[in-house]
Amino acid sequence: MSEKRPAAIPFLDWYGIWPSHRKIERDGVVWSQDPPRGVRLSIEPAEKSEIFFAGEREWEERSNLNINTVLFENGRYRLWYGVNKVDDAAQSFVCYAESEDGFAWQRPELGLVAYKGSTRNNILCAREEFHLGSIFADPAAPPEERYKGIMPRGQYYRDGKLDPDMDKKRFKELLVAMDLGGVAAEERRRKLEIRQAVHGSVSADGIHWRNLDEPILDVGNTALDTHNLGAFDREAGKYVAYLRGHIERRRLVRRAEGSDFRRLEDPRPCLMCDPQDPIDDDIYNSCYCPYPGRSLHLMFPSFYHRIESTVDIQLAVSRDGYLWSRPERKPIIDLSGEEGAYGTLYASPNLIGLDSGEWRLPFVANRHRHDFRERGESYPQDGECRWARWREERLVGLEAPGEGSVTIVQRRCAGEEMRLNFRAEPDGWVKVELVHPPETPPREVEAFAGFGLEDGEVLTGDELSRPVHWRGSSDLAALKGKEVSVRLHLYRAKLFSLSL
Repeated sequence: MSEKRPAAIPFLDWYGIWPSHRKIERDGVVWSQDPPRGVRLSIEPAEKSEIFFAGEREWEERSNLNINTVLFENGRYRLWYGVNKVDDAAQSFVCYAESEDGFAWQRPELGLVAYKGSTRNNILCAREEFHLGSIFADPAAPPEERYKGIMPRGQYYRDGKLDPDMDKKRFKELLVAMDLGGVAAEERRRKLEIRQAVHGSVSADGIHWRNLDEPILDVGNTALDTHNLGAFDREAGKYVAYLRGHIERRRLVRRAEGSDFRRLEDPRPCLMCDPQDPIDDDIYNSCYCPYPGRSLHLMFPSFYHRIESTVDIQLAVSRDGYLWSRPERKPIIDLSGEEGAYGTLYASPNLIGLDSGEWRLPFVANRHRHDFRERGESYPQDGECRWARWREERLVGLEAPGEGSVTIVQRRCAGEEMRLNFRAEPDGWVKVELVHPPETPPREVEAFAGFGLEDGEVLTGDELSRPVHWRGSSDLAALKGKEVSVRLHLYRAKLFSLSL
């Protein structure tokens, strides 16, 4: 067999599942061609790791830690994180750490920023110095710009004109004065406003940064008060930003893109709550991640349940980065914890696939809820940096609670072994047929000789990559290069992916 196996096909949505045709025969008999029965899409809830990172240095004390980005490069974890001082916003930083295993972290002495007179620390910059709210590696860039960061910045406008001398303190003073002076809210917004723009920074190594001269995107009055993310979409060949957005005071996710990192086009909504969601839900942030090793796209958005004031993490999937769907309307990372329920969860890029067969996604879990506080008051320092963990390819599965069957649309057979990633209950099983692709107008779907239901083995247990055998052999050389469909029969089992 070849060392390189065909890529696995994960079950993330209904596309790829043959939906059936109905036919009326001349004698009046009506039948359906290989209809799917007894199956559903089912997300796989994440396991939560122990805390993998916590503040332990002097400059991290009395701070809320935020995960900006985790990259996994050359067998090494690289973490960019925010240190936001609870009692002194001016002492907030972006810091950098590295790890071999994702749990034991080294804080290299970067020598870039003085803290209490010493540069022997891992501080990259003051929070406002560079635009490092999220960071990504750009495979299409020249070496000096391999790493890119983005972050929104507000600019103050007075009577429609940029006021470069305005700061937050003066802005609030003027708002209070107009409020006390009886100025109507609409007029206040016209006379004094904050306009948001996305700014970019570039780096050769992720450590030494320089800012781009101009904003890469101006979004006007739209608030960007959450974790806004940048990425390079390899398939589209474009730079992408996934940003906070609003419609009718509801939070949602927008996508902006451009062929040039320095100039992104106006963003458009791409993921929002719909009438199938609870009426009080908002999407708080996106946590966009490329699917490991595939031309697929994922989001792990935080869903804000306003009445309960909790925030959990769900899953959205896309084949092109524009059109998104959700396999289930339930958390893939829930609020459960060993010491009681959490209040809010926020995931950050990226989803990391390890050779060990484990997938990891970083998130911050907070004990407090999203209850509003008095202006100027901070939430308690209770955030915990943990990994959400799954076994390889096991984000979503095709599940049969009882007995079910589906046919997968045609694929060109590589002639290698067919492998399944599945889990069956103790009394459950999976059976597989290789069949001729369904046709239009409908005809009976026949199995290839030697690869029918009676020829195949019964698969049981829990396997990440189980070769399928027919008549005692897994050899598919006879079907190499042919268009082949797969008919699956499941009983109390969940199938996560297959390769053919």
